[in-house]
Amino acid sequence: MPLSEFERRELDLISHGLEAEDPRLAALLNKDAFALSLRIRFRRGLLFVAAGACVLFLGLVVRAPLLGIAGFAVMNVAAYWAIKDLRWSLRNTNRHATTLEGNNE
Repeated sequence: MPLSEFERRELDLISHGLEAEDPRLAALLNKDAFALSLRIRFRRGLLFVAAGACVLFLGLVVRAPLLGIAGFAVMNVAAYWAIKDLRWSLRNTNRHATTLEGNNE
């Protein structure tokens, strides 16, 4: 059952009040949802890296260079896709934690 317009506004007011009153708690709650999505993306990326390795080895066994090149390309793109947001999220959370604690270095 979808929320009514009044309920949505009240929920937004509560969430904004929580962010203003306790930013550390709001950051902690938002971080978990984002971390879950990163874990899922990382696992899918690893699955595609394994699939690309299988295609690469299949190309070597069958002696089809284009198939091997395609497998290698899939491996590289999947590895990049799996770790690109992971690197940035670790930098952002560390920076955000120091800002919340009051360290302005």
